Amino acid sequence: MVVAADVPRTPSRRGLVTPEAVLLELDTAGVGTRAAAALIDLLLQFAALWLVFTIVVLVARASETASLVVGFVALFGAFVAYPWLSEWLWHGRTVGKMAMGLRVVTVEGAPVRFSHAAIRAMLGLVDFFLPPGGALAMLMVLGTHRNQRLGDVVAGTLVLAERRTNETTTKAVWFTVPPTWDEYLTRLDTSRVRPDQYRLLRAYVLRSPGLAHGARTTLAGQLCAGLGHDAGLPVPAGVDPMFWVLVVAAAYQRRQHDITNAGAGAGLAR
Repeated sequence: MVVAADVPRTPSRRGLVTPEAVLLELDTAGVGTRAAAALIDLLLQFAALWLVFTIVVLVARASETASLVVGFVALFGAFVAYPWLSEWLWHGRTVGKMAMGLRVVTVEGAPVRFSHAAIRAMLGLVDFFLPPGGALAMLMVLGTHRNQRLGDVVAGTLVLAERRTNETTTKAVWFTVPPTWDEYLTRLDTSRVRPDQYRLLRAYVLRSPGLAHGARTTLAGQLCAGLGHDAGLPVPAGVDPMFWVLVVAAAYQRRQHDITNAGAGAGLAR
């Protein structure tokens, strides 16, 4: 059994660095996978527009004004509302990003909010449709240290390659808590904690011993805010947020371990 604090800190091959200089083991997406995700979304957007404009042609026979309104709403919906609402409501993903294993997060590693998604969607019109289409986005991704297009830079976001991060070999660690917390861990519901959130918790616990106290406290607060908002796991009264990050990480790890063992047992039963 390994205690998190005893694990030596090792740098990831490419990471996400917070303003507190905490290196988190998450990879940013390159231009290739981002372009593929954008192409998938673009095909869906044009398919939806084709259907809508087919209706517009029919509406135009009755009212030219109505057809213009429907056309404008369709364009706005396809190229602004779709990426905006998808990334906000679907935790940083669109259909294309899900297909390519990508997710948008803030530069602190937190889930994107309404405003982040709105800025990215609005500036996406510049990134992808300013002549020649897509060239600005490609140059920005290739030319920035963290593979950010203009919308990412202004919104303060990153696009992570979750699939590649999952395939990255990391040292196995079993998180432990004081024995008095063992029973509490068995009752803690971590089913709403996403894999990317767990990886952030894991990176924080592994690297926190080498951080200044102020940096540890600030980042723990950010991570706990995300857990409370997205996973329904607010910090209990009287519990240190830095300790709560460890508790949730340990509970999530045990839950995944139990699920894996249950699946293996079911396979053997067949």
